[in-house]
Amino acid sequence: MSEPDKQNIGDGSDNLSNAARKTAQAVKQIGQASAAKAATAGGTAAANAAAATVQAGAAGGNAAAGVAAGTAAGGPWGAILAAAWAMRHTLFKILIAICLCLLFLIALIVSLPSIVFNSIFHTDPATVPESGPTDMVDIYDDLSETVSGCVTGGYDYARAKVEQIIADGGYDCDLSTEATIDYGHVSADYDVCYILAAYSASMEQKGTTKEDMKAKLDAVASRMFPVTYEVKETTVTIQPEDGLGASTTETVQYVECTIHPFDASVILSAFGIDPDATYGQFNIRTGDAIESMATALKRTLYGVTASGQVPPITDAELTAFLGNLTCSPARKELMRVALSLVGRVSYFWGGKSAPGWNDEWGTPKLVTAAGSSSTGTLRPYGLDCSGFTDWTYKTALGVDSIGAGTSGQWANSTAITEAELLPGDLGFQNTGDAANNHVLLFAGHDENGKNLWVHCSGGAGGVALNSPTYVKYFRRVNGLDLEHMTVPIQSGG
Repeated sequence: MSEPDKQNIGDGSDNLSNAARKTAQAVKQIGQASAAKAATAGGTAAANAAAATVQAGAAGGNAAAGVAAGTAAGGPWGAILAAAWAMRHTLFKILIAICLCLLFLIALIVSLPSIVFNSIFHTDPATVPESGPTDMVDIYDDLSETVSGCVTGGYDYARAKVEQIIADGGYDCDLSTEATIDYGHVSADYDVCYILAAYSASMEQKGTTKEDMKAKLDAVASRMFPVTYEVKETTVTIQPEDGLGASTTETVQYVECTIHPFDASVILSAFGIDPDATYGQFNIRTGDAIESMATALKRTLYGVTASGQVPPITDAELTAFLGNLTCSPARKELMRVALSLVGRVSYFWGGKSAPGWNDEWGTPKLVTAAGSSSTGTLRPYGLDCSGFTDWTYKTALGVDSIGAGTSGQWANSTAITEAELLPGDLGFQNTGDAANNHVLLFAGHDENGKNLWVHCSGGAGGVALNSPTYVKYFRRVNGLDLEHMTVPIQSGG
């Protein structure tokens, strides 16, 4: 800057004690009100509050003009920088920076679920457990395990209800068990971050404890996985016990029970939440506040929101999709299992899993496999593309493995034409020896005749059903007769 504009500390141009007092008062007010706005309206409200803080300490018309210019150029964040720079004393600029750091800390605390961060920040000291994890990821893992246990209890309740329906009706046990349709075991359609946010919001961020949350979730366990059933009849052949004489036929009744996927609406019921009600003292829907809080938690844990780009396929949509497929039962089962993960499992470089639902999916894990920009970062655990296709075959049909990685699955499959594609066949972006490749499962055609593929994609943020145009190679897994294969009972296992 030019010599006439320079100011030295202590030259009397700024009343530092008065400015400091005003700034401290502004920060105190932010802690009571403006930071709360930041909690519900996000970073923009926090920035506006911070800009007001800086402006409160600004002296003279030049500073006010700087704030206006900063706002016009860069929004509220520009206002903060412009106003801070308008201060003529370095000491005051340092004071502003400290106050802004305090503001952002306050905004961070009030915008994240208290059940996770109370143990770290002690915002509600009376409910901080005497012993327990204090690391953010460890706390989340502990709470995630609790939520998973509650959901597992809900699934066990649904299984017990199926057994009760069979027993109470006197239906044929073997036929009824074999006919059971179990969407609950493969699919676990719940979001731990959302549940933690919903519980914290229902308590207005005060008095939150793991025990209380668990008790409320357990109270709605019977409604987590709805069960419906339909009575059916079939004719069976009865052989004489002594092996002599002619066999006879008999009409028996059995029941086809369906365990539906997790009903996410029970979360709001468990915590007594009206999503359309105004949240606390703020002009925002409770439902929107919970979504914002859950997103803030995901970004804090992973740096990304993860899995939010693809909406899950509902039970009705899945049933309708499978009903429109004209293929063998084994291929339909591959599609049922594969589609059950759409929108529910994140992409994770190097992610592999055993058959069935993995309770670690969605929890923060370090990416250790080399070769990705995500290597060494914390991400929600899930599957990579070949891990997804392999998991689908293992879960749906009990196949040991269709090959390790895209190269292994390419080698364990045979080329077919695009016209020969059937649900469950493989598609590849590149050839098997390509360093950069992607594998997908053919799922049929959309209403316009385009190929549909279900796959786990980093670009989509996880398992998705769509029509990518980059699929160039079509192949069928070796050694499997999918046209005549018997589908294992309860393949969700």
